[in-house]
Amino acid sequence: MKKKTGFIIGIVTAIVAVGAIYVGQAYHYSSAKVFFKDTEIAGVNVGGSTADQAATKLKSALKNQELTLKDGSKTVATFKTQKVDLKVTSQAALRQLIAKQNVWSWPVHVTTATADSIKLNASSANQESVKALADHIATKANTTRTAAKDASFTYKDGQYEVTKEQNGNQLDAAKLAMSITNAIEKGETTVNVSKDYRKPAVTTKSTSFKTAKEKAVAITKESYVYKLSGHKITVPAETLASWLTLKDGKLATNTSAIKSYLTKLSSKYGTINKTRTFKSTKRGTVKVKAGLYGWSIKVKSETPTLSKLVLAGKGMSRTPAIQGSGYHNNGTDIGNSYVEVDKVNQHMWVYKNGKLVVSTAVVTGLPTTAHHTPSGVWVIWSKERNTTLRGKNDNGSNYASKVKYWMPVDDTGVGIHDSPWQPQYGGTWYKSHGSHGCVNTPPSKVGSVYKNVSVGTPVVIF
Repeated sequence: MKKKTGFIIGIVTAIVAVGAIYVGQAYHYSSAKVFFKDTEIAGVNVGGSTADQAATKLKSALKNQELTLKDGSKTVATFKTQKVDLKVTSQAALRQLIAKQNVWSWPVHVTTATADSIKLNASSANQESVKALADHIATKANTTRTAAKDASFTYKDGQYEVTKEQNGNQLDAAKLAMSITNAIEKGETTVNVSKDYRKPAVTTKSTSFKTAKEKAVAITKESYVYKLSGHKITVPAETLASWLTLKDGKLATNTSAIKSYLTKLSSKYGTINKTRTFKSTKRGTVKVKAGLYGWSIKVKSETPTLSKLVLAGKGMSRTPAIQGSGYHNNGTDIGNSYVEVDKVNQHMWVYKNGKLVVSTAVVTGLPTTAHHTPSGVWVIWSKERNTTLRGKNDNGSNYASKVKYWMPVDDTGVGIHDSPWQPQYGGTWYKSHGSHGCVNTPPSKVGSVYKNVSVGTPVVIF
């Protein structure tokens, strides 16, 4: 009986002893705030160390540690860990790791505590420095590496041909940064970058690619028509297709190509800056150079409009945005309502709806460089009653001439107005008594001119 009792007492004593050791060690880890035995961080054994002690060990061990980036058997780059300034020695971070230890599970860690079981995740704290290094390495290495190519499609012979994506071996800086961080944290000296390649962003199997191609096919089957000054211009399917492109896997348009198309269209059909062949009243057919009168496509605003309509894929039939003057749906230019000023004959005619409504002798500008009346197809861009015209004489003095009717036609101050100071009109009077460039009109006729013209009326001066 005594033996049995002694045996039981021995077992209890042993249990108490083990328990005391267990509790004692737990208390030790809790109070001493040290890492479990054989704990490794970045390949360095910090078991039994406080945060301060562990920091010192890590600083020493990592000071000259060299890492090699390998792609198969090829060395991509080598660098020292200190170059990336990974703060694996941060005492605050180390204290956090110690605090996360479950002190009651210390026996489990006696033989299993490794870098994998308690890894210092430094990636978030050091993201910028690692990324900068990875960017530098990738940029340098990629100059001699092959870029990945996205899947694409091109329009040829009435249909789209698909070109499959192609893998390359250029390095992805973000993936490379992660590999570098993981290697340092595990204490590895070799970084395998063979899985850090950039991948094609768009593949033939991706839903976005299939959707984009289907939409492109639908667009090129639609009718896109511009109604432009009596013409109907259909955008060819090949042209539509040439505007389509893939951006981030989605169908988009090349706005530069659309802008170029509209610019050419405007140049072909627009009338601004073009010399006209004009049938004059007295001198037969004459050539008159460009002036302010004329129109063009408003390319800047029409480009995004056309881009949006193309991507909508519903076709169109429209007149583009127009700027300038003299646009007519029927394709006419000057039309049959205009003002004609013949400088040789010193005469002005006003035609309204094809009928001559005013015919009068005039006085144009002095035939000098400074004061000649500019030839060109101009436009009445404003009308004003009872105003004062101001300017400078040749001697530098200012003049102020009151007029009852004022119709400016160009962008330099030339216009049509009454001139009660002129004693005569027509003939050669203008050669010595001409205006500063304006078309001086007899007071008895100017009212009729004013009445029969509107803003936008072309003024042909030659």
